[in-house]
Amino acid sequence: MAPTMLAISLLLTADPTPQQRELLKVFREEFIAITPGEGKFPASFTMGRESTAAGKRKPTRITFQYSFAIARYEVPQNLWEALMGANPSKWKGKRNSVEMFDYGEARQFCERATGLMREAGLIAADEEIRLPSESEWEYVARAGTDSIYSFGDDVAELPKFGWFNGNAAGNDPPVGAKQPNPWGLYDIHGYLREMCLDDWTEEPPPADGTPFVAQPPSRSKVSRSGSWKDPADKLSSFTRFKESETARDDALGLRCVLAKRGKE
Repeated sequence: MAPTMLAISLLLTADPTPQQRELLKVFREEFIAITPGEGKFPASFTMGRESTAAGKRKPTRITFQYSFAIARYEVPQNLWEALMGANPSKWKGKRNSVEMFDYGEARQFCERATGLMREAGLIAADEEIRLPSESEWEYVARAGTDSIYSFGDDVAELPKFGWFNGNAAGNDPPVGAKQPNPWGLYDIHGYLREMCLDDWTEEPPPADGTPFVAQPPSRSKVSRSGSWKDPADKLSSFTRFKESETARDDALGLRCVLAKRGKE
């Protein structure tokens, strides 16, 4: 559905509207601080496994030199619509995860959220909302574990934590209907695949946790998590998906990171 003239005018407004401000305040409160090297957060982890599901990529030791925050939930439809002027999703619901948008539109959403949140005083001038790097995503998905899933290796436990083709008929429930992983992230296994910043590669990722960017940049991107369309084995903490940057799918969504500008 194309944005209305009113929606377009809101997009061009410098200051957030009352609705945008309210939804962005909730959004900001839902971020979880991740501080590698402090407390329960290890500075390093081994990314990937010797598995075809890991994208034919050998395990790599990743060591973070920076902190960031990640959203507790995937971006819901009411927030997307308030910022972008329309809801593209096939499966409608205010607090359902938004879907049916492409990679470029995901980046536009992040830029829009960054600008409005700065204007509202919700984030600092040197902070930004963005997609996670693939390394950041796997680090928070694993949540200090080395098992197939963040809750262990027993696939029989998966229905407690994720939506997949064994228990879902579509992108129908609201975010957060299942149990979270050990660091408080919901729907990290299944529901929707989640876009990452990285270009697709089977080469080792950057060891500092930043995204891999091909030269010239690739039109093939990475997503993680698995979705309600996927079988249980595709919902692991290490499974990778190759996506076209123009792909729109009702099984593809996004989860945002909040970090200092340039920390990616």
